Amino acid sequence: MPANSTRPLWSLADVPYGAIDPQKIVADTDWFYLLAGASFVEILSDLYTRNLVSYYAGDEEAIAWLETEWELEEMQHGRALRQYVETVWPDFDWELAFAGFRQDYTPYCRTELLGPSRALEMAARCVVETGTSSFYAMIQAASPEPVLAQLASRIRNDEVHHYKYFYRFFCHYQEQENNSRWQIGRQLWRRVAEVDQEDTYLAIKNVFQVRNPGVPFTHDDFGEFRRRMNVLVQRYYPFDMALKMLLKPMDLPTTLQKAALPLLTRGARRLAAA
Repeated sequence: MPANSTRPLWSLADVPYGAIDPQKIVADTDWFYLLAGASFVEILSDLYTRNLVSYYAGDEEAIAWLETEWELEEMQHGRALRQYVETVWPDFDWELAFAGFRQDYTPYCRTELLGPSRALEMAARCVVETGTSSFYAMIQAASPEPVLAQLASRIRNDEVHHYKYFYRFFCHYQEQENNSRWQIGRQLWRRVAEVDQEDTYLAIKNVFQVRNPGVPFTHDDFGEFRRRMNVLVQRYYPFDMALKMLLKPMDLPTTLQKAALPLLTRGARRLAAA
């Protein structure tokens, strides 16, 4: 699976920032926090890549793809979102807020926190790419502003492509390790449970503190923000697609997956609404 030299498939020049209609979104503070926070998480991919490259030392194919494709596209997502945020909310000091986020989050981004084996870490990466592709699908569907919807579509397509690569690498290592479905499922659940624990909270916190100097930001504030976001999640989040992607590394029998999917979808909706 050599890295594809034709990627990235798009650049910031392809995004019509000049056509943005700020009045459709500028007054919505939650969209501001969501997009600014997402730009931080995406653009920090240099740290994520460094950790994965260290973890997969000796796998030249995986390292080449991570460094020449995945990292470049993820950081482009961050830059594209940053430019959108700075176009709509030009008074926001993005650099100051990002510096705070990078300082806060770097201690949580360590190689020793990765999965217990190479296959299981690739399964965990599938969880992350499931989450990001589903997140941007939701943004695309929910966006009140057309240029944002177009940008989210581009990012979503990249994230689906990344998922496919991580899944292929997972299959490669799974042939060697032969992890049980129980082991894979436990790793998938562990990674799902970690979603938003640190990176999203710290991103929103730093956006808030720069936007509101001197005002403390607590986990309760973050909980309120997430509850407001649940309105979008319940209406626009592609639960069926996300669960199919999430379950794929477990290689469940088709009949079992078909039977389980409706139950899991209902459970995921209730969990998201909690």
